[in-house]
Amino acid sequence: MLMENKKRIIPIFCDVKPSELYVKDDGTRPATEIRKFQLAIEEARYTVGLTFDTSNGDWSEFLAMASDAVTKNMLDVEEERLKSINPTYKHM
Repeated sequence: MLMENKKRIIPIFCDVKPSELYVKDDGTRPATEIRKFQLAIEEARYTVGLTFDTSNGDWSEFLAMASDAVTKNMLDVEEERLKSINPTYKHM
C-alpha cells in the first residue's frame, strides 16, 4: 500500500540484494494480491535503499546509518510540506 500510495519509503535489504527479490505464489493468495506485491517489489528494487549483510556488517553502524536516513527523509518531507504551504519558504 505504501508503494501504491506513493509514500516515501527507505527499503532495507537484509542479506538479500534488491535484484534477488521476487514473490513466490504458493496458491494461498488471490492473483490480484500477488500482482500488487510483484509491482511493489519491482518498484522497491529501483528505490535507493539500505543494504545490510549480517555475515560481515556492523549492526550498530547500520542502525546509525538507517536512523540518519530516516531523519533526513522526515526533514525532506517537512520541507516539502512547508514549501507547499508557502512557496517562498527557504530552508535555513
